Amino acid sequence: MLHMSQRDRDRLVLIRQVAEGRMPVARGAELLELSRRQVYRIVARFEVEGDRAVVHRSRGRPPNNAKEPELRATFLERAKAEVFTGFGPTLLYEHLVRDPDLTALAEVHATTCRLWLIQGGVWKPRRRGQRHRRARPRRQAVGELVQMDGSDHAWLEDRYPGRFCLLKMIDDATNRIMMARFVPRENGPACRQLIVDYLREHGRPVALYVDKAGHYGQKTRAYTPLVPLEEREAEPTESIIRRALGALNIGLILANSPQAKGRVERAFGTSQDRLVKELRVAGVSTLEEANVFLQERFIPFWNERFARVPADPRDRHRRLPKTADLDRLFAETEVRTVAGDFTLRWRNRRFQIPKEQARGLGPGDKIVVETRLDRSVRFRFNNRYLEPDPIAPLPKPEPRPKPAATKLEPQTIAPPRPRPAPPRPGPDHPWRRPWHPARRQPSTPAASQPALSTPSAAGD
Repeated sequence: MLHMSQRDRDRLVLIRQVAEGRMPVARGAELLELSRRQVYRIVARFEVEGDRAVVHRSRGRPPNNAKEPELRATFLERAKAEVFTGFGPTLLYEHLVRDPDLTALAEVHATTCRLWLIQGGVWKPRRRGQRHRRARPRRQAVGELVQMDGSDHAWLEDRYPGRFCLLKMIDDATNRIMMARFVPRENGPACRQLIVDYLREHGRPVALYVDKAGHYGQKTRAYTPLVPLEEREAEPTESIIRRALGALNIGLILANSPQAKGRVERAFGTSQDRLVKELRVAGVSTLEEANVFLQERFIPFWNERFARVPADPRDRHRRLPKTADLDRLFAETEVRTVAGDFTLRWRNRRFQIPKEQARGLGPGDKIVVETRLDRSVRFRFNNRYLEPDPIAPLPKPEPRPKPAATKLEPQTIAPPRPRPAPPRPGPDHPWRRPWHPARRQPSTPAASQPALSTPSAAGD
């Protein structure tokens, strides 16, 4: 059976018209983008072979640089060995090319071996393309989802030294700017203060959508040496904002990419062009003037121009609980232990708890030190606030005066005393006598023992 592509079929129609005389050869060559001589050759071949004349001659034939089928079969057979289970094409090629039975494999490229493995069903390629994504629909009502982010930019150009940050909170359903503020930098206190002001003005939203900055909280995987990193369960870290929003029953969603919270990201792209120019025209040159312009002119203009009608007209914001203390919830907290003398230490200072405030309190109990957004400090025991008295630190002892430096007169250094020569033994010293067992002098006999007779006396 003859297999023809669409290009071959289109070419066959024109060649048939030229062969039948219904189209001039010059016109056919122009449409086929070939020379007239080539068209004459194809027409002559068409009259002999028919439709096969337009098919390329090398179709269906093995290429000239094809490797021997025995080499490919041997390679695939060795690749199926149990010892090579889980090997990728490149690693498998590096191992088999050193095999003495596959010396011809050195002339084959690793990519060709990869194609052999795919065609033989030994290796299944993994798709590494971009993951499919779909657009997230907007929320239905106001207050269901609020996106919050900051943009560090030269908002006042060269009229203000350096850059500063614009914090925004945008409603996902309507694209309205619910709260915005210029701050020197995007940090924890600035973000917490903006959230507190939002809650006091609008109430509690259902969820807050932010990035993975440290002051919002992250998800970390605990270190377990025997478990691979991808198999460890990610747990959210504790942060002041996460703890406070959890107490208020407000969901906190951490975006995995900037595109996930595209509403506020695209709004920053517009603001970095339009807002910068509006501030230039208004002659704003300080941070305070920029915040006034933002609240009085730019936010109303934005909400009138770019806001849209939500699908659900109801407002999903919820009231704050009567017992909710936002200053307490969004404060930095540190825990300190009460000492035996009813004192506690905080930041290298000691505080004394008065007797009238020590009711129900004893040594070893924990005191929570709150540093609030207005930088005031509160000491809390359970749900009761204390007012400990700061203890004045003991005066540091005055440093001892250093003795006045006196000029020392140069001293004459005495020469070293000569060492005496070691004693030398005399000529009659025992060390100089030759030692022999027969010449050894007997020890002096004791007075109670008779002296031994000499050999001559014994013979007599």
